[in-house]
Amino acid sequence: MSDRLSKMDKVFLRCPSCRAVNRLPKEKIRSRPVCGECKTPLAYPVVPVNASSYNYANEVESFPGAVLVDFWSPTCGYCLRLSPVLEELAREKAGILKIVKIDVSKESVLAGRFNITGVPYLILYSGGKRMADLPGAVPKDELLGWIVSHLGAL
Repeated sequence: MSDRLSKMDKVFLRCPSCRAVNRLPKEKIRSRPVCGECKTPLAYPVVPVNASSYNYANEVESFPGAVLVDFWSPTCGYCLRLSPVLEELAREKAGILKIVKIDVSKESVLAGRFNITGVPYLILYSGGKRMADLPGAVPKDELLGWIVSHLGAL
């Protein structure tokens, strides 16, 4: 199931300097790409990105690729068990799937905006469009299957 996700041929990288979005062939991600606008070296996050109300729009809604948002709490046992799975996915799917984490204990306004009443709660985006929601924690294979089933041929 995860084969379809790994066959996505384009990678989106936002320049840390000029904020331009760069689209690259997936095989070029390890070749030290540079921004097409300002020539700053680009790197795709290989760990989950922490987001807040301040940067949520830039990290998620205006990002052109696939993003998995994890609403979590440091006091939630299921969240803490899901965290290593998301770290693995961020590493394995770097350039294909961006993982964003929102700590609801610090971001209650953002959690309220999405009516998050329990954690963990996952939201999948593609090209800034909300594709699907998944309340609760699931095993890695099930999570990958869920992601692939909603991304389709993207």
